[in-house]
Amino acid sequence: MVTPFMLVSDETDCPSPDVLSVSASKDGMFAAAFGKGIFRKHHDGNWSQADRGLPDGVVVNRLQVIDGSVYVCSNKGLFYHEANCWYPTDITIPCYQVVKQGVFFAAATEYGLWCKIGTRWENVAYPNTAIYDLLLTPQFYILGSRQGISLYDRYTDSGAEFPIGIAITSLAVYHGHLLGVTKEGELVQGDKKGGFTKIGFEGLAIYSLKSTETGVYVCTSRGLYLLQKMGSRLILRSILTGFPVTDMNGSGDCMYVATLNWGIKKVVFQ
Repeated sequence: MVTPFMLVSDETDCPSPDVLSVSASKDGMFAAAFGKGIFRKHHDGNWSQADRGLPDGVVVNRLQVIDGSVYVCSNKGLFYHEANCWYPTDITIPCYQVVKQGVFFAAATEYGLWCKIGTRWENVAYPNTAIYDLLLTPQFYILGSRQGISLYDRYTDSGAEFPIGIAITSLAVYHGHLLGVTKEGELVQGDKKGGFTKIGFEGLAIYSLKSTETGVYVCTSRGLYLLQKMGSRLILRSILTGFPVTDMNGSGDCMYVATLNWGIKKVVFQ
């Protein structure tokens, strides 16, 4: 089911229909395929294998575009793409997310929070904790971890813990509320009193939250949704349904949606 103000088309003659993550940059489109590595779509429309420089046995957790460059968060570390090749960074441990905001550049890893200081990456907090996602502000890093949610103050090098009893794998802020996704696919919402409430959507597992300038999108086992508020309740507005959506990338009036079994969809807002 598609909302009437959108134009949806298949963007995939991608060599694999099972796409875990997708990114689009000045270098073209990159797609991480389940069990088949990374593919790149060039400006002439052709796809090619794009694994050069990656170690054997690499498993992609996320593709990220930062300042026009493509990064791969993987089980073998963090890599960046340049001149048709992937290059390693100082992060050689499992990496789940990399984020930049202003001058702050940080990564979520199996062994804590890492930040880029000068030209090198260094562990700055939580060396014994798996961090799966993070949000940056000038003073605080908000972390989704194996225990729940943490707030790290970079000025005082101290943290506040909000244990939820389950791992939080994705984070976003919506209408002033902190949101997280549990490893079981439920949504948790901050109550602005130091606590969190679980919100379940029947028959639907949430994979991740994607924040863009047009809103917070929700990738789920049944499709892609836009998060909205109805009174005090959070609701999901259908964007694309009928297949599992693993990732989305885009801005403005165009987005690319990664799916399992159905390849990549291109959505253009009219």
